[in-house]
Amino acid sequence: MIDSIKIRMYRHGFGDCFLLRFFSGKVRQCSMLIDCGLKKNDSVEGVTLEDVRDDISRLLRLGVTGNKKPRLDILVVTHEHWDHVSGFHPAKKLFNVFSVDKLWLAWTEDPDDEDAKVLNKGLQKRIKALKIATDRLKKNTNGAAEFYMSLAGGDKLLAIRKDFNDSLEGVLEFLGPLAVTKTPDGATVKEQYRISLDTQLAMDHIRTLANGKETGIRYCSPGDLIEDKTGLPGVRIYVFGPPRNKLLNKAAPSGGAKKEVYFGDSSLAGFVDGVVALEEKSTRATDCGRPFGNVPAFSIEQAKDHKYLTMEKGYLDPGCNWRAIQDDWLDMAGGLAMQMDSDTNNTSLVLAIEMIDSGKVLLFPGDAQVGNWLSWHDYVWTVKSAGSTKTVNAEQLLNNTVFYKVGHHSSHNATLKEKGLEMMTHDDLEAFVPEKEGQYSGIPYTPLIQTLKKKTKGRLIVSADSNYPAESTLKNRPLVLSAKEWKAFSDSIELEPLFVEYTIRG
Repeated sequence: MIDSIKIRMYRHGFGDCFLLRFFSGKVRQCSMLIDCGLKKNDSVEGVTLEDVRDDISRLLRLGVTGNKKPRLDILVVTHEHWDHVSGFHPAKKLFNVFSVDKLWLAWTEDPDDEDAKVLNKGLQKRIKALKIATDRLKKNTNGAAEFYMSLAGGDKLLAIRKDFNDSLEGVLEFLGPLAVTKTPDGATVKEQYRISLDTQLAMDHIRTLANGKETGIRYCSPGDLIEDKTGLPGVRIYVFGPPRNKLLNKAAPSGGAKKEVYFGDSSLAGFVDGVVALEEKSTRATDCGRPFGNVPAFSIEQAKDHKYLTMEKGYLDPGCNWRAIQDDWLDMAGGLAMQMDSDTNNTSLVLAIEMIDSGKVLLFPGDAQVGNWLSWHDYVWTVKSAGSTKTVNAEQLLNNTVFYKVGHHSSHNATLKEKGLEMMTHDDLEAFVPEKEGQYSGIPYTPLIQTLKKKTKGRLIVSADSNYPAESTLKNRPLVLSAKEWKAFSDSIELEPLFVEYTIRG
């Protein structure tokens, strides 16, 4: 029976990589890797993804004789964001040195799932629209720099505009797949879509790691119960998400149903269609969400040469650039970017791992946001217990959670309050945050960090944030912890520059 689990969080920067090892006594029964990625252009001095890979290889080689590849029993990939999957990109071949037995993905990645097909088709179109809008806004900003600088305070206005454009590009760094065109020679892609394509290439390569066998891939749906009495005796794994209903796209709390924004929301559908039409340079009358959308429209270039339009002394006068509004509507790309980022986060595969004898639970929610969390409470699992059966729900599992991998690097909307963290009432609750300072505004969300410290009685460890150094966590016993609790906690932690490891005993 599994009587201990070692959870190793790597400290390589802003990205998730967790290695779980399941033991019966001193014998490792199973290994599980949950994600491995790093935000684009981020790094930690002295800690690379290659170092992470080498450490995983070293651990899995323990007890292996001969030239056999180190065996990774289960690879879990939660969702398609670069900071969760970049380690699997085929160009690096980091994980080709492993023998991967099983691959677990969310149902949203299943190529044969009809709901997943619709979801991904819509996402691809939105990614394309966001890229077109971002490129156009960036070009317009660069072209208007002289005009901005002619205004009082124009330097500040220009800086704000550039920050907005950079934020849009920041979201694009995480997204994929995008704009791939099949040709007789294979797949081609425009260079400006390279980042999103790389995310898809990583996801495609992940599938080849499971011994190249489709039978090695499991697409997990909410409500699934995974039991393996041979590989994981004494352990149950509950699949919480991602949901299959409209909650998949609820990104943030709201005051009522009318304030909720869902994937494919009609308020942005017209915007997406209109932006895509820009690239197609279509002049046909179509309702793309514009005012008077069914009326044929002229481009600025067409208007300059039209014999009935005389705007040279007004709208088209260089001195009246400040009056030009033709691209102002593209600022809606900000709302689209936020919605799309949340959409992908909410497709996170969420696992609750239970040690049956003790009832202790480990919660790994990926980057799940509000709708994903809410949906967990729609499910009830029937399990065998002491020769009979009983039902288990999400609230009971949250009550017994002793380890929480904090969602989405501790952002404001990825840890639910009333139906989430407040239900984690176990005295031994510990939380890990994979995060690094200065990467995104508002991450980590300070009020959440403070609440987590209170809920865990100070047993909160952040991987790579200099504002919350992991080393300081072990220096002094928090007053709310008894000497016995402090010893149990400190004895269960191994802290190195490369990783933090916590051992949970059943």
